[in-house]
Amino acid sequence: MRVLVLSCAMLLCVTCRANCSDAILSLNFETEALDTGPTDWEEFNNRAIANVTVTQGGPGDSTRCLVGRRSEFDQLVALSKPFGVAQQRIEVEFSFAFSAAKGRTLHVWSHEPAGSDASQLNLCVQGGVLQQFDGHTRTWEVVSGKVTSSEFPDNPVWHRLRAVVDANRNGIDFWLSEPGRTELPKKPTAVAVAYRTNLSLSGIGLVSGRRIASDAWYMIDDLVVRGGTDLPAPRDATAVPQPFRLWTGPTIARDPNAIPFVAGVRHMTIHRATDDGYKFLHGAAIVNHNGMFFANWANSPTNENGPQETLQGRRSIDKCKTWSELEIIGSGFMTQERHSHGVLFEHDEELWAICARFGVGTAGRRFPGLVAEAFVLNEHEDLWQSRGIVMHNCWPYDEPVRMKNGSLVTGGQDKDGFPVVAVSRRDSVMTWDTVSIPFPARLAPSFAETTVQIGNDNVLAVIRGGRGVAWVSTSRDFGRTWTQAVESNLPMPRSKAYLGRLSSGELYLVSNFVNRDTLVISVGARGTGTLNRMYRICHGKSEPPRFPGHAKGKQWSYPYGYEHDGKLYVVYSIGKEDCGLSILPVSSLRE
Repeated sequence: MRVLVLSCAMLLCVTCRANCSDAILSLNFETEALDTGPTDWEEFNNRAIANVTVTQGGPGDSTRCLVGRRSEFDQLVALSKPFGVAQQRIEVEFSFAFSAAKGRTLHVWSHEPAGSDASQLNLCVQGGVLQQFDGHTRTWEVVSGKVTSSEFPDNPVWHRLRAVVDANRNGIDFWLSEPGRTELPKKPTAVAVAYRTNLSLSGIGLVSGRRIASDAWYMIDDLVVRGGTDLPAPRDATAVPQPFRLWTGPTIARDPNAIPFVAGVRHMTIHRATDDGYKFLHGAAIVNHNGMFFANWANSPTNENGPQETLQGRRSIDKCKTWSELEIIGSGFMTQERHSHGVLFEHDEELWAICARFGVGTAGRRFPGLVAEAFVLNEHEDLWQSRGIVMHNCWPYDEPVRMKNGSLVTGGQDKDGFPVVAVSRRDSVMTWDTVSIPFPARLAPSFAETTVQIGNDNVLAVIRGGRGVAWVSTSRDFGRTWTQAVESNLPMPRSKAYLGRLSSGELYLVSNFVNRDTLVISVGARGTGTLNRMYRICHGKSEPPRFPGHAKGKQWSYPYGYEHDGKLYVVYSIGKEDCGLSILPVSSLRE
């Protein structure tokens, strides 16, 4: 028979054998009264009442469990169950379910005796991902994304979790079941960094308060805690690498108004959406070929990456003063497949465009069936003609650059939104190999657009990641293998950037700053692989979108750079409807 309170034998174990690995808690709430807090628990903070009560439900044969919800207290609010005797090492195991919410839906922590904060274990589900608060980075780090929310509390999707925590170790081992099951794997799922260390473990707390999202809930059942130093010690967590030193200039002001504008910059609009045309535009590219400028972009009728999306563009024969009528390069499809934006470049005196194509085929988290199709301008007939599929599982993003071994490389993302590059097989642009860039879970890639540039002895990749900075990876074997992506010290929001090198040798990066209200260019010293000065290109709210559509908003975003005749031509999206162009004198970017 299951019981809530500790048995005499269990109390004896706690008192006399605190260093053994017997259970010091074993709780399933079957004998508890419904709609009340469980007995023998206490408020973690005596100034705030936790919203944790016994409710109907539970995995397997259980008929009752605990449910935690938000309460209107803005402090460290939790319902705490003390262990009786403080422990140096514990194994915590429980079943849990949680609701869907944008914010935090579950939060469990361990604490020290008479503690006023969590100790080593500081675990939550937020954004639908299981996370541990990392004591090194002071940020939430992903333990596993393989958890599933429940639509209703009377039909929960249960999971089983085990964590081994040691007062003096920096790592916590986690075992996690598959969603809807309670069988734990034989090997640990992950090791994460403890929130704090050198604190004895005295209790477990179920958090409520305002840390839990409005209308969110979580369930806990079959809670077992074992204590004793004869438990297998958790593994040491891998030390977090130091940020990559991409920025070597002075401290960057958070206020974009403190960043100077590029001297002599000129702005114009290449294309504006109209009532009778395609109303979504994104991902522009630009190049000069035989004295004529070509610019193209993704156009869809209404929504980003929507059905019937196409690759369209315009030309200029007068140095970008005026632009031709629209021309279609990738015509899209009447099925779920579609064309989208890509890259423009010259090869063997021909003008090439390689664009994304996706929507049918191999399943993908973001872009099912992702491939890239090549189009070449037939100058005799003045028509774009397809050369077929040349890349698989890569969406290319920047003008390919030639490495010392003769191969070309371009940055991209794959069908799941993860960072990749494409490397040509020597000089052929008809066959490319897609190479994944490894990344830690804390990168939390959503749309990891990647841009690359060659250095003296490596290839540098800048990746759209999280935490408000650019992420970086490098390759020393011509793009065939890559270091694990790490955070850099250069501020950059979640938005695509463009990495290039001026003909005079300076590395540059065009990116957003803080948010998409500001577009900047960062430039480095000649011949280096770092950046040391920054200028504004566009700043302030752009014109608002004039037409409805998914993912639109005021912004200058998704830049692409191209140097020609002493000027750097930067194209970008305006509100995801129009194509903007800024022309920067290269002389204004030099030290």
